[in-house]
Amino acid sequence: MMPVPKILAIIENIQPFSAMGVAMAIVRGLCGVAAVVALSIPLIGGAQKFQEPTKDELQMTSDPKAPDAAAVYLYREDSTDNRNHYTSRYVRIKVLTEKGKEWATVEVPYAPGYSATPIIEGRTIHSDGTVIPLKSKADDLLAFKTNAAHVQVAVFNMPSVEVGSILEYKWTIPMGGGKVSGVRGGEGEEGYYASALAGAIPEWDVQQNLFVHKEHFYYVSRNDIESNVIGNQVTMFIDGERASYLLYTQRLPGSAKVEVSAKGDYTLDVQDVPAFTQLADAPPESSFRYRVNFYYTPYPTSRDYWENEIKRWSKNLDRYAEQSSAIRDAAAQMTAGAASNEAKARKLYEAVQALDNTDFSRRKSEEERRELHLKLEVKRAEDVLKEKSGTGNDLAALYLALARAAGLQADGVQIASRNRRLFDPNYLSLHQLDALVVVLHLDGKDVWVDPGEKLCPFGQLQWTHTLAGGLQQNQDAPVYTPQNLIKDAITAHAADLAVDAGGTVTGTVQLVMNGPAALHWRQQTLTADADEVKRGLNEQVHQMLPAGMTAEITGLKGLDTPEGYLQVTAKVSGQLGTVTGKRVMLPGFLFSDGPRARFATDEQRDSPVDLHYAEQIIDDLVYHLPAGYKVESAPQAAQLPWTDHAQLVVKVTPDPAKNTLDVRHTLARAFALLDAKDYPKLHDYYQKLATNDQQQVVLTAGQ
Repeated sequence: MMPVPKILAIIENIQPFSAMGVAMAIVRGLCGVAAVVALSIPLIGGAQKFQEPTKDELQMTSDPKAPDAAAVYLYREDSTDNRNHYTSRYVRIKVLTEKGKEWATVEVPYAPGYSATPIIEGRTIHSDGTVIPLKSKADDLLAFKTNAAHVQVAVFNMPSVEVGSILEYKWTIPMGGGKVSGVRGGEGEEGYYASALAGAIPEWDVQQNLFVHKEHFYYVSRNDIESNVIGNQVTMFIDGERASYLLYTQRLPGSAKVEVSAKGDYTLDVQDVPAFTQLADAPPESSFRYRVNFYYTPYPTSRDYWENEIKRWSKNLDRYAEQSSAIRDAAAQMTAGAASNEAKARKLYEAVQALDNTDFSRRKSEEERRELHLKLEVKRAEDVLKEKSGTGNDLAALYLALARAAGLQADGVQIASRNRRLFDPNYLSLHQLDALVVVLHLDGKDVWVDPGEKLCPFGQLQWTHTLAGGLQQNQDAPVYTPQNLIKDAITAHAADLAVDAGGTVTGTVQLVMNGPAALHWRQQTLTADADEVKRGLNEQVHQMLPAGMTAEITGLKGLDTPEGYLQVTAKVSGQLGTVTGKRVMLPGFLFSDGPRARFATDEQRDSPVDLHYAEQIIDDLVYHLPAGYKVESAPQAAQLPWTDHAQLVVKVTPDPAKNTLDVRHTLARAFALLDAKDYPKLHDYYQKLATNDQQQVVLTAGQ
């Protein structure tokens, strides 16, 4: 079996900009952090006024910089002005095709009751220069919905849009007042200061789903009171800590960078930003879109931040996972009869896994908790134990408490789930960390467990929690969780097919899996009914078979247990072979692999590859030959290595006595993540796999 490589070239050392002295391993493409303290904010007016279109813009029918685009941004501008208390966006879009007319529907990030009513201006300009203004008032224009990011937005539509139109609009949202207490001047004066202190911290989404010709961003971080009354020190509270440093992270194309003026305002100008495309088998888009994030933090440097935050976070976790008498008594009962530390750890794991995990069931409402005389807020692991219920993170903290109470050495590890984001140690915020796992130190070895993931086997992590960055107790810098072992991620496809002289096959197919693949389907049973899960598995069997074959599941085993293999058995039939004269030609390798096909055909790639986890895929195909036929040719036995990354082994076993041919295809892949710079090697290897997989079985009728 191939050795698992080190934590991948996708993670590298990168120097942050500004003289902050930060040097940490970060994910490729996430840039360093700049720290500034704003001194004063210039008074600015509104955003860009409407522009008269040029002749070239009006006559444009396609864009050489974005040849297949349905529409393009001619210009975008985002402003956040805390001194004048507004946020705004100004946009000019050229519609190039019928599909591009979809951009006439505009979303405004606005929530009724929390934001002031947006001020909306707009017009549609046809290619002949005709102008159709947006006449209605905002209250008449706006509808409300929840967008793809699950954020409530206001929506309006541009008028009279046709192919060739330029859509030009601007929305401005006055900032609502903040909360101010202790003002002696009465309610009116309190309201005045609340309004005067209103502000916002922007996130600049530099890369859009359309090509952008020009963009401008502007941020005035301080309002009048902060600049002229409070002085240089701005006080915010983040996670209960005083936070006075305004920092930002940036991922930008080429030489573009945020500019900070002597007065303390922030600007960014960018040109020719390509449309963002989320590729298959890639990390989450939030980690690779061009963007700038501003935020306040208690510490000015990465080193200071993590050293202090790890201690504070660890102290809070220890308080939550305190070993009370109830925890100690429960741990003793759960581990009764255990002969070793590992046996204790396993018994505790089984007990915690048996509790109600509200990540997979319905959480009790506040009213229900009152009726049941339960605490409105769970503040200790002891509360979780008493209720026999909690979120995944609650259950992980309970396991940590029980393990320590049983005399085991254990640390909590708070991580950024890899399906949501790649951990960025230069983004000085704990908000990127969403999941708690536990590392046990048993008899000189580390054993990683995932108590908050229902049905996850002991000693394994759900794949989103592997190679994930975060904080570990008793460590003074961020850490990364380990990659899974190949033996813990095996998928096997076995086909036993009888072939007739016309190339039709009948028989059975078995799908056998453990690890992440099995966990996916086992967790599906917690939120979906049995028929829905069976339909999903049946669809997976169909997808792995060639076109023209039908499949019907006849057996399911191992769906309701975390250990061992999940087995799916299906009856299959269909026209698989091609008949030419006395010959029947059949595929030498039956089962399909989507990533394998994509990597073989896609020559270039700009983003890293994320295949979730290392795995071994075993395809075993047995053909029962029709009477009177023999094997004329078959795939060649082969070994195809990619050092430290993958290995293909093909074994071919004809059995004339049984009139069968057995073709076994085993691919072991020892990596989950791969840097974009290594994609050419991946492409080359998968092309070799594709060439190998084109081999056929040729049967010939006997003389």
